[in-house]
Amino acid sequence: MNREEFAQKRHKMAAHSIDELIELLSSEDLQTRFLAEMCLRDATSV
Repeated sequence: MNREEFAQKRHKMAAHSIDELIELLSSEDLQTRFLAEMCLRDATSV
């Protein structure tokens, strides 16, 4: 995955609700868990 693909996937993942992101943390796919954690941190930081 290159930088542009990463940014697109992160942007798409950021559209999920906090509850959805929490659920995605239990995914078997490492990339999904990583992006979900990043987006959850973004969504909950002040």
